[in-house]
Amino acid sequence: MTEHAFVVEWAIVEGNGRTIKENNLDKPHNIPIGTLVEVKYDEWCGNGACLKVHARLWVVKHTRDCDGTPLYTLSKRREPSNAIIQVDGLVLNDEISSAIYNEYVTGISEEQLTPVEITEELLEGYGSLGWEDEIAKN
Repeated sequence: MTEHAFVVEWAIVEGNGRTIKENNLDKPHNIPIGTLVEVKYDEWCGNGACLKVHARLWVVKHTRDCDGTPLYTLSKRREPSNAIIQVDGLVLNDEISSAIYNEYVTGISEEQLTPVEITEELLEGYGSLGWEDEIAKN
């Protein structure tokens, strides 16, 4: 009988005598909840379908990966509405309904985020994102 040994990457001990996960759990979330951020990411959906996203969204939750890496959940809404929604007789809280209606982007690393300063111009719609092709034409 052949024995197999599996090494879980986050259980590897680093030079300081702690595991990758222990070290990652000490890393703070440096972008506060309620911060407007610019994010760029792409997602392969399979069978030829994919997304290429460039958006400004709100940080609404701090989470962590299985190895303890700080991650962020983003939403187009700054704060949950705490609404109770009924769908086909089922009562859904805001977090569940937002997930169903694809309002959250989860598992985003800090390296993918750039905090955006909220200015009067931005609140009036100036300086918002534009299509790169349109910007190149002007």
